Amino acid sequence: MHNKKKILYFYIFIFFYLTLLIGYYFGENSSGGSKYDFGIHLKTVELFNKDFYHTLLNYDSPVIGNSHSPIFIIFLSWLLSFGEGLGKFIYLNLCALIPFIFYFSLKEKFKLNNSIIIFFLSCFFYFSPYFRSYAIWPGDENISILFFLFSIFYYLKIMNNNYKNEKELNLFIILNVIFLALASYFRPIYSLFAILFFTEMILIKFNFRKFFLYVIFSIILSLPAIYYVFFLNINFFSSYLGDSINLSNSLGLSYTVFLFYSLPFIYLSRKNISFKFNQLNIFSAAIYSLILYIFFDYKINSGGGVFYQIYKLFFYSNEFFWMVCTISFLIFNKFINYRAIKNWIILAILIIFEIDKYFYLDTYDPLFLICLFLLIDTKLTASFINEISFKKVGILFFYLLFFWIIKCINYYFI
Repeated sequence: MHNKKKILYFYIFIFFYLTLLIGYYFGENSSGGSKYDFGIHLKTVELFNKDFYHTLLNYDSPVIGNSHSPIFIIFLSWLLSFGEGLGKFIYLNLCALIPFIFYFSLKEKFKLNNSIIIFFLSCFFYFSPYFRSYAIWPGDENISILFFLFSIFYYLKIMNNNYKNEKELNLFIILNVIFLALASYFRPIYSLFAILFFTEMILIKFNFRKFFLYVIFSIILSLPAIYYVFFLNINFFSSYLGDSINLSNSLGLSYTVFLFYSLPFIYLSRKNISFKFNQLNIFSAAIYSLILYIFFDYKINSGGGVFYQIYKLFFYSNEFFWMVCTISFLIFNKFINYRAIKNWIILAILIIFEIDKYFYLDTYDPLFLICLFLLIDTKLTASFINEISFKKVGILFFYLLFFWIIKCINYYFI
């Protein structure tokens, strides 16, 4: 029986992995922008190969024009030193580790015995146009998610008291910090999750017993970045942020994305959850709606998320999208635990992820589902996991597959 399980694991993995290989063979770019981004990265790699130190110390120069982390470019340069084809293939296989780490994290959080179906669920990544495209055309999105998942795994082990002794606990804290630091060096915005881990693991769980271990080790690992950005004054992401930050745009658009990815869970859990809204739900939605009505001003033609693109295609009234944002806020917040501080920290971090003038869905795909399953305290995933079945997972997959097909049609035909 044990061998049959191993064979089933193998067949599930091979099936989904083959879809990624097929995409690799045909140069899939279902995200629409990963191939273009890779071209920019290649130009930056050439600059590093010509003069490494000059490029590193002038990375914020308009001549370079790359707002992605120089650490990723250096890593990509090393990968491509094996040849572009082999380097891309190695990176694709690194990305294929992501569903496995998610699987072990999911088992750690929910303490589930039905391993096969959980492994099947963990393959949802293969339906993500952004995961697939940035695995085929190497981008910093996937490598940062890989390290971020490792940091979540050790965070969950700590929160579940799944350690043998004090020595192992200290090790897990250090590993959590190391992997989050790695994720942050590849994509600096991930450093914000240190607020979550510090609050949950140190302030709430250990009452400062591990304060110095966490803080001092975090500072040590961040020193190279602090020196590079603040002392050498190489603010390579300053041009990316610019002076057009609009928090109300991020607040409005992000909630429509949260609702978009939550819809299949709401549908599948509709018999187990209440749709009644209390006074706090309604009052907070009213404040949110007022803020958007006054300040929302997204003028970029690209991006905006699924609901925003539908609005642009079929509707001409700003009031319509304002209503969509308000409904998204009201419904999504209905199903999260209001009392959990970590929920508000996570949501604030996710909103800040797209605080610049551009708002792109690839920032949240597959990041939001990772957070929804592993970090956010919500009735949606609890209900889904408690009554999980291949049918439910199949419905989720169909929803994600439909989105992938729409993205492919949009890129290749429209």
